[in-house]
Amino acid sequence: MVFMLVFLIIFCIILITYIVCIKLQLASIRKQLRQRREEEASNPVLIEIRDKSLVLVTAELNKTLRQETALRVSQEIKEHEFKQLITNISHDIRTPLAVMKGYLQLLQKAGLDGSSREYLEICISHAGRMEKRIQQFFEYSYWSGMDEEIILQRINITNLVTEVMTDFIPAFEKSNIRMKLDDTTVYFVMADKELLLRVMHNLLKNSLQYTAGDVEVSILEPDNSPFLQVKVRNLVKEGCPLDANKVFNRFYVGNEERNHSTGLGLSIVKLLIERMGGEVFAQMDGEMFCTGFMLPSVK
Repeated sequence: MVFMLVFLIIFCIILITYIVCIKLQLASIRKQLRQRREEEASNPVLIEIRDKSLVLVTAELNKTLRQETALRVSQEIKEHEFKQLITNISHDIRTPLAVMKGYLQLLQKAGLDGSSREYLEICISHAGRMEKRIQQFFEYSYWSGMDEEIILQRINITNLVTEVMTDFIPAFEKSNIRMKLDDTTVYFVMADKELLLRVMHNLLKNSLQYTAGDVEVSILEPDNSPFLQVKVRNLVKEGCPLDANKVFNRFYVGNEERNHSTGLGLSIVKLLIERMGGEVFAQMDGEMFCTGFMLPSVK
């Protein structure tokens, strides 16, 4: 009886020791995985206990991590090659397009009449549209490939939004559309002024393209939030459905048959806002489409 009791005690001690060692080893694996994620390292997970089951699990885990690393590297290479392709295509097309536009403008000054002038105007219109598309491709390539460090500074976002809205007044009036800023309270954010100007320009350009009514711009400071929100709301045109979950995707357009956009405007917005430490958002509320961004607020 005593022998059995001693045996059970020794067995329990060994079992408890084994369980503690396993738990310590799992904690070590968790720590290695966290460090690997935070440091974007590619080191394999190492174990100290030679338990057969644990060794097999760790081997499969390392195999999966190697495959994930190889896939990520492959995607980064493809993304870089794609951006370079956009840049090269933009450069290759811009020069002959500029030459073509030059000759079309010379023909325009030559005093053509009748159907010849009508056909010429159509060619000039399409050439201008193509030029704008190429410029957006080039712009996306530039911003996505920019490696310089972003210097954030205190920006009066109320003044900046008002400035961009003022620049868009002629374009909106031409389409008989009104803009309004809901609140003129002065707010400040941490941002890069040049990038923020481009963001607001693209948001208003997008609303001008899709709106069927007046455009509302609002600047909000949510309670207990370190971020400031800027929203642009408009009634969506009939026949131009928008998917709020996809509008920031590269090359997404609401209606491909009726849309002359490249689908890069809001992608550039997302790219620039995230580089400044912010977030973008979009939502549909019935027929109203709302898109905007959040940036760190400062006093």
